[in-house]
Amino acid sequence: MSTVESSKRLAPLLSREKSSLLSRIRQARFLFLALLPSLLLLAIFEWYPALSALYNSFFMWNGGKLHKFIGAQNFLRLLEDKAFLVSLRNVAFFVIFRVVAQLVMPFIAAELIINLRDERWAERWKLVFVIPMVVPYLLMVLIWRFIYSPQMGLLNQLLRSVGLDAWARPWLSDPDTAMWAIMVLRFPWLATLQFLILLGGLQAISRDVLECAEIDGANLMARIQYIDIPLTMSQIKLVTILTAIWMLQRFDLFLVLTDGGPGYATMVPALHLYHSAFNFLEFGYASAIGVILFVIMLILTVLNLKYVHSEE
Repeated sequence: MSTVESSKRLAPLLSREKSSLLSRIRQARFLFLALLPSLLLLAIFEWYPALSALYNSFFMWNGGKLHKFIGAQNFLRLLEDKAFLVSLRNVAFFVIFRVVAQLVMPFIAAELIINLRDERWAERWKLVFVIPMVVPYLLMVLIWRFIYSPQMGLLNQLLRSVGLDAWARPWLSDPDTAMWAIMVLRFPWLATLQFLILLGGLQAISRDVLECAEIDGANLMARIQYIDIPLTMSQIKLVTILTAIWMLQRFDLFLVLTDGGPGYATMVPALHLYHSAFNFLEFGYASAIGVILFVIMLILTVLNLKYVHSEE
């Protein structure tokens, strides 16, 4: 009886809460209507392609009339696909190198700017680091392709000018150097967005904390180790996640420079997906590669959020 009585007492409260929610929605109906176009575009260009890829990964599909259900055959095929297995190894090295480089170098640059006593020079250096954001990415890739050119490239010309002719080589055509040449590309890896995120985290540290550390006699290295890094761990996690996801999805860089060659030396999953879909018209197989990439990104994100803790 007590349960029945309590249910009767709660019923009016739940009813009022529901009516209150509906009334708030009615009052803000114009705001909800204004959001509908954005939600519609998001559903068409983001949610539908993702769900479509998951659905089509279980089909043999050539992008046209051929659309035959084959279950998990596309995923089993990936286990025997040499190009895909090699691409996983390549992208693992590429992602690890780029995440470390684009975390360490922007952090060092942000620390140097934070420690500049002259605010005018600090603002000028911020501008210098932000300017590359306006340069088209493809233009930067083409410049580096010219630098690596075997005959007229700046790198080989520089080596020959200092008597190191034996070191000159076709950097993007040699299986031993092609992947390293792409990883080193964009040196010194001062990615603008990562730099701004880390700089914002350092600027958010309370001056009281820094003054207390200075009174206690902490030098620059001690302050970075015990204050700056722990208190910017949230920004470090964000930079790590974003950089890993961007590098896993990167295929234009490899397409323009080497097209995955020589052999499979610079093949990555995203480029293999592109080739499977648009060169061989295996859209179902390409969808399976996309699903695997999504799972890898999801695992990396969960591990980063779970095991990289902030001491803020």
